[in-house]
Amino acid sequence: MNKLVDVLKKNWVLFLLFGSYLIIFLWQNQIGRYLGRESTQKILGESVYQGWLGLVDYLSAHVLFCLVPAFFIAGAINTLIDSQSILKYLSGKTKKWLAYLIASVGGFFIEVCSCTILPLFAGIWKKGAGLGIAVTFLYAGPAINVVTFILTGQRLGWDFGIIRLILSIAFSIIVGLIMEFVFRKEKYVQGEVTFGDDKKVSIQGKKSTFFWVSLFAILIVGTAPIDSFIKYSVVAILLFAQILMTFLWLSKEERRAWWEETIKFTTDIIPLLLIGVFTAGAITHLIPQEQFQELLGQNTILTNCIAVLFGAIAYFPALVEVPIAENFLKLGMDKGPLMAYLLADPVLSLQGLLIISKLIGAKKTLVYAGSIVVLTTLAGYLFGIFF
Repeated sequence: MNKLVDVLKKNWVLFLLFGSYLIIFLWQNQIGRYLGRESTQKILGESVYQGWLGLVDYLSAHVLFCLVPAFFIAGAINTLIDSQSILKYLSGKTKKWLAYLIASVGGFFIEVCSCTILPLFAGIWKKGAGLGIAVTFLYAGPAINVVTFILTGQRLGWDFGIIRLILSIAFSIIVGLIMEFVFRKEKYVQGEVTFGDDKKVSIQGKKSTFFWVSLFAILIVGTAPIDSFIKYSVVAILLFAQILMTFLWLSKEERRAWWEETIKFTTDIIPLLLIGVFTAGAITHLIPQEQFQELLGQNTILTNCIAVLFGAIAYFPALVEVPIAENFLKLGMDKGPLMAYLLADPVLSLQGLLIISKLIGAKKTLVYAGSIVVLTTLAGYLFGIFF
């Protein structure tokens, strides 16, 4: 009995997700008709109905082949890739161009949000990395990761996903270089950045290549706009191969660690994401579309700046900005301000800036935040012109 309780506690999000799928599969039409009744509308309101529709669309169309593989990939990256070997390259002894490059793509290999990135940033800076390199890592950590890239492409279009990824990498380096130049006269101690012993994994060489290619192929094929029979057949074959490789090549400890890390990501993100999707659908109905289009339906410097500041003030948990942005797009928000919002939201929040100011001081924080506001505003404006 105690083991059953422990399993339920550790995997409650999976049971919640399974229950949601079961309810939608069995009673989607009945619940939709009930919420669509005039009498029910008067009681619950159109907002709840729209929130339900958004949730049904999200769960039925995007979770199984998009988020589930993405969470397994994120868990595998955290478990099977040695993050310590990545972090040690951010020291002052590493060639500067290499340190900046690794810091800018660190989010892909070290899955963190804007909260958990702060202690890593403080540790990297204090243990020998230059201010610019540490700031690049601070920006890139929450802005660049596998799940965000995939979800943005799936929900908003791959033009948004790819451009957002490229700009996030570029801006992380640019902001770091700005910080290094402005505060170039300040001295810091060059040292070796260490956070613990290097981690050894079972899969190396060709085995590692086959393992990671298969894992990413499941996601790519599962989300590809191809015939359903072909999609399901290829995914089934890849999934079978992935299971074989997992049990043949990984140790029992690595398999358990991978599963627990995947569950941790799912538990941390899925509840907030579902609440965010429902809330976005409900709130969208309450926003007057004509007034919204007048305010943010045009691509100007002002509208892009408003979108950036909105992202800073109304900070949402990781990934929730994507369904929020999707509903903004439905309301008539121009692509420019929408891109500006997406670029700013993960890296610019009032609570985050307050903590950063305690770590590096108010003056550095002001330069950091100001650089982000200017870059994301201009990027959104140019994106709106050319795309």
